[in-house]
Amino acid sequence: MVLTSGVKLGPYEILAPLGAGGMGEVYRARDTRLERDVAVKTSAKIVYLVLYMLPGLLIYIFVNVDLVFRSEVALTHLSPKNLQYAWVLIITFGWHMFGPLLVLRYADKLSLRESFAFLGLNRVDWRGLCLVLPGFCVIFALLSIPYMRFIWTPLQSWLQTVPLLRIPAYSIFQDVPNNIYSFPPIALVFLFIGNFLGEELYFRGYLMKKSAFLGRWNWIVNSLLFALYHLWQIPQTWPVLVMVLAFGLLMWLRKDLYVMVLFHLFVNMWLAYGAS
Repeated sequence: MVLTSGVKLGPYEILAPLGAGGMGEVYRARDTRLERDVAVKTSAKIVYLVLYMLPGLLIYIFVNVDLVFRSEVALTHLSPKNLQYAWVLIITFGWHMFGPLLVLRYADKLSLRESFAFLGLNRVDWRGLCLVLPGFCVIFALLSIPYMRFIWTPLQSWLQTVPLLRIPAYSIFQDVPNNIYSFPPIALVFLFIGNFLGEELYFRGYLMKKSAFLGRWNWIVNSLLFALYHLWQIPQTWPVLVMVLAFGLLMWLRKDLYVMVLFHLFVNMWLAYGAS
């Protein structure tokens, strides 16, 4: 489909076509957030949807597939627990945090300052943090109590019966004493930064803006794909598919990365220790 001047794709307003080929069309467009002209490739739409699931698929292959994981342990001489920790850092810091910055800087040709602005790292929504977030967390907690009891529990039990979807016995994501929260404090600091800041920067700061072509469905698709991407812990995360809609909704309402980081932290802690 050829786009005409004035058509809007999320934050981009099409100005003129630059070229076309077998992979799609390229247009000169105006980024209404950064107030600068950029090149927009219409063929990139499917790529961004794939990027939602790709890091989760990599973790699933390299951690949950027993033959692959045992080969990695033999090759690296790391303990299974430390090897999984290394994979968490590679994905959360390398893929989720540095990946978008590199793409924005060298593929989208944004300056470092513009890249930080695109990801939402340059502003703090104090009203959202101090007023909206507490109320949103209370509503989420109240709704989650019956949901976890009557929906999450039976769904988790059923998913655990499917061999391909089970969490391996050696996984640090199992609900056992030697789990992901049993690392030394300094290691937990990096895990928390990578998990909460890294995932929010990637899924809300980067991908949710790149998938703005989905229009009014964007926050819903973003939430659902975020839940589904956790392929390495399916019995724990897929049953909360409906509750995860709160992530996209809150980002749509406040459009602030730091609000989302604190909400993500609250949800993890509440579902792990409060709602059970």
